[in-house]
This record gives sequence, structure tokens and C-alpha cells, in this order.
Amino acid sequence: MSTALVSGVSRGFGSHLCRALRATGHRVLGVGLSSSPGGAPVDDYRAVDLREPLPRDLFPGQEIDVLVSNAGVYLDDPRLGYGDLFSLTDQDLRDTFEVNLFGAARLVLRHAPLMLARGAGRVVCVSSGMGRLQDADGASFAYRSSKLAANSLVLSVARHFAAAPGDLAAFAYCPGWIRTDMGTPDAPHEPAPAAEDLVRLLRVPAGQANGRFFRGLEELGWDTRGPMVADAG
Repeated sequence: MSTALVSGVSRGFGSHLCRALRATGHRVLGVGLSSSPGGAPVDDYRAVDLREPLPRDLFPGQEIDVLVSNAGVYLDDPRLGYGDLFSLTDQDLRDTFEVNLFGAARLVLRHAPLMLARGAGRVVCVSSGMGRLQDADGASFAYRSSKLAANSLVLSVARHFAAAPGDLAAFAYCPGWIRTDMGTPDAPHEPAPAAEDLVRLLRVPAGQANGRFFRGLEELGWDTRGPMVADAG
């Protein structure tokens, strides 16, 4: 049985992702900031603040086949009346990067080398199309730039995986605008199908998934062309 470690499981997309993983036969280990996993169907859970170094005894002896860095915050959300670049506080910028980038990096740096040594594994960062340069605007700088950095993390891991033998893939996944606390009830899509699509992507051959950026089952890509980018020539 494959073992998946998922962060941010106690609410929103993470809870649906745990359910989709369990439905396809994965054993699921979850981490989150809450004292309990809430309604997330996990086999084991630890309360972890990803802004801090990971505990040394986090699921000791467990071999992680799938790592999904899902935990994230969106503190400068203009839908909540706040998001302009020039209103951003140092603390909100720092907290956003602590969770969205450093938390993801801590998990990746612990588990990706072990996957390399075994020659098997999947690393997924739950990202956003807002983390592409072409989609940048005057709002949500903290969230957008943290997701851009997390996307770069995925590409760095993918380079290591591509150079190694075995069944290894790292990719970014955008679930789209879904109805969660972060997405708000106004979002047009339910989270469960997006979670099921991510789990389907775990079965895609490594060579077709490694270093890619997906939205649903379609490749979103890393395109950096946009209104502020001049055409060559």
C-alpha cells in the first residue's frame, strides 16, 4: 500500500484530497495546524506548525511514497478588502512565505532525498495559476510571489528527479477556483473533483508528469508571456 503525506488536511482542499487518496487505496498521514484533523479521513495525524522546523519524530519509520504540500495561506486577499501591494505589512508577507514556501520546502527537503535514494516517489505542490508571472497584477503580492517561489521549488526538485534513475516525478497542481474557506462560497467549482484529478495525476507516468504544472488534468504550463512582456523582435 502506498503511503501519502499531506499537509493542511484539517480543512478545505486538504480534507477532500485525503478522502480521494483513501478511496484509491493510499494510506494517508496528515499534518495541520489544528489540534485534530477535523473531518479529514487520515490514518494518522500530527499537529504541526509549518512555520517552524519539522519535528524530528514526525511519523518516524514511515516510508513516504507521495508527498503533497497543500498547506497554504492567502493573507492579502482583495476579496476580503485587503490586497493592495502598498498596504501589505511585513508580518503578512513573512507569514505567507513561512507557510507557502518554507513549509513546503521543509517537507520536500526531508522526503525528496529519500525518494531519490529509493528511486521512486511523487512530490506535489498545490499551487495556483496566480503563481505565474504573466498573471501578476497590483494585488495579492504576498500570495502570488510565494506561489511563484513554490513553483520554482517544484522545478528544482524535478531537475534532480529527471537526472536520477527510477519512477520519480515532481509537479505543481492548481485546483482552480474551488469552494473552500480560501476560495469562498462564491467559487464556481466544488473541491472534490479537483482532489480526484490530482490523485489521477499521481498515476501518470513519471516522464509525462515530472516538471509540469497542471490545472485539473490539463497542463497549465509555466508560460511567462503577458501584457507586460514585449514580443521579441
